[in-house]
Amino acid sequence: MVTRNDVARAAGVSTAVVSYVLNDGPRPVSTAARARVLAAIDELGYRPDSVARSMRTRTTNSIGFVLPEIRLEYFSVMTQRITEIARARGLSVIVATSNGDVDVEREHLTDLAGRRVDGVILMSVDPAQDLTWAADLGMPILLVDRPIVAVEGTAAATEHLIASGRRRIARLSADAEGQMTRRRDRGWERVLREHSIAPADARLLRVSGSESAGYKAAHDLLTSPGRPDGVVIDSPLHAAAFLRAAADLGVRIPSEVAVVAIEFGRAAEYSVPRLTSVDSPLDQIAECAVDAITSASRDDHVLTLDGTDFALTPRESSGAPVDLTLTASQRDRKRTS
Repeated sequence: MVTRNDVARAAGVSTAVVSYVLNDGPRPVSTAARARVLAAIDELGYRPDSVARSMRTRTTNSIGFVLPEIRLEYFSVMTQRITEIARARGLSVIVATSNGDVDVEREHLTDLAGRRVDGVILMSVDPAQDLTWAADLGMPILLVDRPIVAVEGTAAATEHLIASGRRRIARLSADAEGQMTRRRDRGWERVLREHSIAPADARLLRVSGSESAGYKAAHDLLTSPGRPDGVVIDSPLHAAAFLRAAADLGVRIPSEVAVVAIEFGRAAEYSVPRLTSVDSPLDQIAECAVDAITSASRDDHVLTLDGTDFALTPRESSGAPVDLTLTASQRDRKRTS
């Protein structure tokens, strides 16, 4: 195994100089000596002992990221951006998914604490849960929770459909027991009441997480008496399944049924028709999350990252006109210019 002494001999410097180069201090090193050390490291294939370094500094230059699942674009994009931002700062990221199980989530947090990560970014199955127990883990946990967006994003989607003239409104939602669903229910019900639509008169279907369940629910909804003329869809998986069911049944979107999806993301530009979508600024959230967890100390325990930013982008599925002479990337640039 190549040692620091080997690097020092090859570069013609002391082991202290090698240490200064590797740790960027505490003493300055001449440009020529630094170049020789780096060349020797590259030639010999030397790898610093990260375990020994972590014992000295009490840091591991690693963070954890625990999330409910990774297949939805919201979570996959967050994972990609967090790992990219962390890597640019010299940090590695250990990613763990809880599959929607709060007990598995707790197991992951405990395991990451045992691995001595410098902190964990948590997108919890139940963001309203009591996390005081996590103070004993000895590491900061940053809970990413944006409750206002869940309420107001769903309210905006519902308002958009009603403003476009739809009155027979329906919604495909997840399990009512989930905290996110309960928050979305509040925004949904509030807007219905504001427009004199009794929530009990609006169709609300609770659908499991699979695409097949979404397809069946969409099929049932679109073939039922009094078919809705506007639908809010909570899950991107169900939104894609809804479009497929509508196409199979010959139901025209948006002329017969307008659709707004929640957190569908970039894929909304490439669905048929293009989906009106309510989305969060994932790049901004990821940047803020990495900033917050790297600034935290081990005495901070549980911190919260919230925010109120989101955007509703009207597209073809709700009747918004689209300039077909522009490519999707051109439309993106046009909107941000």
